[in-house]
Amino acid sequence: MVSLDQLFKVKVSSKGQIVIPKPIREVYHINEGDEILIIPLEKGVLIKREEETSELRGLLKDLDVDVEELEGILAEAKKSLTKLS
Repeated sequence: MVSLDQLFKVKVSSKGQIVIPKPIREVYHINEGDEILIIPLEKGVLIKREEETSELRGLLKDLDVDVEELEGILAEAKKSLTKLS
């Protein structure tokens, strides 16, 4: 079991990739091919499985963030991804 106060140190590769430690993948059921969300916050980032997130507002309800600003960032990211497809 992963403790909420446990820290995991990972390195960023030259391609900007990180490895999510196995204990975290197991506890949160993150498997190869799963899509995750990386949400920028004031003091870092939040990594969340996409299937568990039905609405951005629900995901961020307990956090001290500007939801409208994050929704704008998400909309811009979606536009950029659409242009790349």
